[in-house]
Amino acid sequence: MNYITDDYAKKLMKTRKREAHKGDFGRVLIYAGSPGMAGAAILAGRAALRAGAGLVRFLLPSSDSPLYPILQTAVPEATCVFENRISDYSEYTAIAAGPGLGQSPVTRGILKNLLLLSESVIVLDADALNMLSEDEELAFFVKSSPPVIITPHVGEAKRLLSSRDPINTEEERLAAAKTLAEKYGCTAVLKGAGTIVCGEETYINTTGNPGMATGGSGDVLTGLIAGLAAQGYAPEEAARLGVFLHGKAGDLAAQAKGEMGLISSDIAEYIPNAEMLYYSAVTVPSE
Repeated sequence: MNYITDDYAKKLMKTRKREAHKGDFGRVLIYAGSPGMAGAAILAGRAALRAGAGLVRFLLPSSDSPLYPILQTAVPEATCVFENRISDYSEYTAIAAGPGLGQSPVTRGILKNLLLLSESVIVLDADALNMLSEDEELAFFVKSSPPVIITPHVGEAKRLLSSRDPINTEEERLAAAKTLAEKYGCTAVLKGAGTIVCGEETYINTTGNPGMATGGSGDVLTGLIAGLAAQGYAPEEAARLGVFLHGKAGDLAAQAKGEMGLISSDIAEYIPNAEMLYYSAVTVPSE
């Protein structure tokens, strides 16, 4: 079995040239949040930025969306774009969709457009997975689209697999992750203690703690993986490094604040601290 460890993370982490600019580190488009669920988008956006993405934008249905002023205030480093004014998604190197979206027909239609019109790596979580589990057309788009990463927890995995079988033991979790990856032709990240990343190979994560079992933790992971994919990590590598850094950030936050009071904003805040452990402070000189 393969494990995602400190040594593995050090080998994966990319260095940066001294003359680099924001355009070198990718653009992330985040389709997340809805009235009452703006926090999901905020957490995903902050995590994508903390992961090192050069630019992050939130996709909103239109300029009169109630989320517009909230996101502009909560994540000032990001900008907003409007779906009714976009016909080309080629400028984005990664897309994250699902956290806090809801499942309205309009939302479902926009998600299908993303899968049809984008050539970027797409990370699907939460409501995107719930829609995927019940929409055959959406499932077809996932299997025929550019590289897709899905990040279900156990409950979502059961819905995606149309199964009531238990997914508790390591053996059951490994089997479920493999089946998900095969069924949807994607990289599957089965969240939980010892998160499993399954694509062409299967890896088990070694970081994380019980304090991370809190609302919004998965939203942070979605943004983090998308932020890494935007920088040029291959989909499976972005997923593996993402779950590792997510868990390490949670471990560092727990050391500072304790497990019981840990919240998802703490995980996002400590992503840079986790990255520092594996990223060389010396940038690559110019060629």
